[in-house]
Amino acid sequence: MCNALSAEKAVIWTILHGDIPCGVSREHFTHPMYRHCFDVVSGHCAKSAISVSDITDILESRGHRVSHVEQRVLKRLIRIRPSARIRRNIHVLVQALIDRHKGIPVHTEKLIN
Repeated sequence: MCNALSAEKAVIWTILHGDIPCGVSREHFTHPMYRHCFDVVSGHCAKSAISVSDITDILESRGHRVSHVEQRVLKRLIRIRPSARIRRNIHVLVQALIDRHKGIPVHTEKLIN
């Protein structure tokens, strides 16, 4: 999981805080950690908080070893709420993931910086 903010990371960040945007699915994520996180978090009860150790335990039980870097990023994403700009533009970020998945060129840098 990279530390730079990407469209994938912004969408996962929003999902970790209980908002699963319409239209996003597992196949829209290219980074394995984000794909695995989507599986875990989208299946988790939105009414209860999920911790890094919950995510790590579930992922490791499914055969994905979570690195220290990935754990550190998850801790930060869970601890800090997504910014207002990300929350306002989440539909655009999701559409960027969908378009990229369909092979449509997308330049997300302008969306997240």
